[in-house]
Amino acid sequence: MNNAQELKQDFDETFRRLKNHMEESFSMIENNPARRDEVIDLWKDYIQAFTTYAVQSSEQHNNRDIYKAITRALIFGK
Repeated sequence: MNNAQELKQDFDETFRRLKNHMEESFSMIENNPARRDEVIDLWKDYIQAFTTYAVQSSEQHNNRDIYKAITRALIFGK
């Protein structure tokens, strides 16, 4: 990616896919409540993996600005 517009387009596609995964997760739980914990654990595992990557990547690049912005948005919604 060479510019912010390309990055934005990629984020838009990623967000579209995440929304789709969320809807699929609700459907899976609705259709088979016994899979509730399995589906929730998948979400928790991937959110934890992303958070861990964000911390490690920020440390590697010696730049915590992106991680701080992500954390602030998750905690405060800003």
